[in-house]
Amino acid sequence: MRKLLLAILVIVVGLALATGQALAQERFGGLTGSVTDESGGVLPGATVNITNKVTGQIRSTVTGSDGRYAVLDLDPGRYSVRVELTGFSSAQVEDINILLGRTLDWNAQLKVGNLAETITVTAEATPVIDLRTTTIAHNVTAEEFDRLPKARSFQSIALTAPSVNSGEIEGGFQVNGASGAENAFTVDGVVTNSLIYGASRQNTVFEYLQEVQVKTTGISAEYGGALGGVISAVTKSGGNSFRGEGHYYYDGSGLSAGPVKRLVLDPVGDSTGFYIQDDKQPDHRNEFGGSIGGPIVRDRLFFFGSYSPRVASRTNSYLFENGVDPGELSRDITYQQLFGKLTYSNSRFTAHGSALWTPTNADGTLSAYDGSVPNGIVTSQAAVAPNLTRGYEINQVNTSGTVDITLSNSAFLSARGGYFQDRYSDTGIPTTTSWTYQNSNALTMAGLPASLRLPNQSTNTPRAQITEFDKTKRSFFNIDYNHAFTAGGIHTLKGGFGSQYNENTVNSFYPGGYVFLFWDTAFQFGGQSGRGTYGYYEVNDRRINGTAGATILSLYVQDQWTIGNRLTVNLGLRTENEKVPTFRPDYLENAIEFGFGDKLAPRFGATYDLRGDGRAKLFGSWGRYYDWTKYELVRGSFGAEIWCVYYRGLETLDLNSLNLDNKPGG
Repeated sequence: MRKLLLAILVIVVGLALATGQALAQERFGGLTGSVTDESGGVLPGATVNITNKVTGQIRSTVTGSDGRYAVLDLDPGRYSVRVELTGFSSAQVEDINILLGRTLDWNAQLKVGNLAETITVTAEATPVIDLRTTTIAHNVTAEEFDRLPKARSFQSIALTAPSVNSGEIEGGFQVNGASGAENAFTVDGVVTNSLIYGASRQNTVFEYLQEVQVKTTGISAEYGGALGGVISAVTKSGGNSFRGEGHYYYDGSGLSAGPVKRLVLDPVGDSTGFYIQDDKQPDHRNEFGGSIGGPIVRDRLFFFGSYSPRVASRTNSYLFENGVDPGELSRDITYQQLFGKLTYSNSRFTAHGSALWTPTNADGTLSAYDGSVPNGIVTSQAAVAPNLTRGYEINQVNTSGTVDITLSNSAFLSARGGYFQDRYSDTGIPTTTSWTYQNSNALTMAGLPASLRLPNQSTNTPRAQITEFDKTKRSFFNIDYNHAFTAGGIHTLKGGFGSQYNENTVNSFYPGGYVFLFWDTAFQFGGQSGRGTYGYYEVNDRRINGTAGATILSLYVQDQWTIGNRLTVNLGLRTENEKVPTFRPDYLENAIEFGFGDKLAPRFGATYDLRGDGRAKLFGSWGRYYDWTKYELVRGSFGAEIWCVYYRGLETLDLNSLNLDNKPGG
């Protein structure tokens, strides 16, 4: 078994030619076909020119000795195709829509004649089905974005695909039963999932996207880290003509319904409940921006840029102390999206460099209604005053660079490096230790001053865990080799080998811990009990602190083998070497290590052209898939998260003096 695995790895490394990472990183579509004369004889040496109708970029190739051509690294978009050969009339099709991850077949038949004569192929002959793939994928192009009901980020397109739904229990988008943390989200091939929880972390608006694809079943071996679906976004590039747009969007209370009724538990007896209807509050979200792209040097160097800020403002009216004191809390959030891309292209070489910056700044925090009157809240206005300035900052940066080299008419090499940083920080949170009532006994307990006779869940200040910083970063380099050849049929062989480094650095804590107060109640635990004069309290010390990082290596090989005119077999194998780190490397560097032999993931599929006319196919697939370990497990089990609880008898009424450094009543 080990010898077999070693042989497979040697083959893959030979295909890849270098180091890199084979992640969920598809960025291209493809076009293949054959060129024949009127008698059906193959025509080698015919020139096939494929022109992007937006950018004007031309890709040229020449048919081989078998009359076939293959261009597998086309950017998604609409193309015209022209086939020329001396002594024959030219053949041309005006509109072929190349989709992400799809390889279409278009065959040309040339008639003897003058090269200046052109035969234009009608739309009926335009290919629409990828007869060779077994992947179930849903592609949505820029032309369709404005026609679909959707949110403002590309992830919402996933809901338009079959077998995809969304919900809070599932943790986001659920694909074929897999949870939201088990999908892969990519922007231009850069994985933007949360390293901690697995959910999508970076949003992208549609104005700078060319296409979004949702893969749900039959995913090939080049994809890892996804048990559910793969949701891929490809950005636009500049072309030979200047193109741009401006936009404005409004969403908020002016277009929405009022809040649903909430169920309230009786604050005195805690045994009955009733419904309360709160008022509709002003909530406004305004987004404006634009994008532009064009040539810097015609036919060679292009640019594209987009900027789209969104400002959300909401003000809630409250009746504090359960209807006694009216007041307001406000929250302002600014979301920004700044995208830039440079593209260089010639006949055999294409390079892209792009950067996406998506910072978010929030000022103010709204408290939930919990009183027994409309818009009511049980705590005082002074207690929630810290929420006036409490906010957060998110700084996300996504950078990538790509080089695609056409080695021959049937082979190309693609190399990519990238970096994704995601940093969260709390702002404006006071360092006052929070205390909270855990029962209603203070309302009727003798000996308490009126200022402490408060209902259950009363607090001096909102309890908040201050995240000074929670930073994740993912850096990678990958290389892929693609080769089309004929041997017992038509093969499209792909291989890749790479490395990804992940790291999480975090410092999060409650200032002075947080205190729970149990008035006129005895503590009971493990057969022991006790209380102070006024009951008991507990001080909780919860924190997350440290740094952990490790590398994932991955390899894959995939062959798409067409036998005859109708049958295509897809064979693939993926394997990974994953190290799961700890936050205490002084005790243990890696908590878990998966070798290449532990994560062998074979893929198999077959497709058959039912009628031989390219309009219907029968296909099926089988595969084994492995997820990447989320750092939530690492933080909770291997040294980052600490939670200690201290129990004391309550002997003082100076509640604000209680904290981790002052725990009287032991």
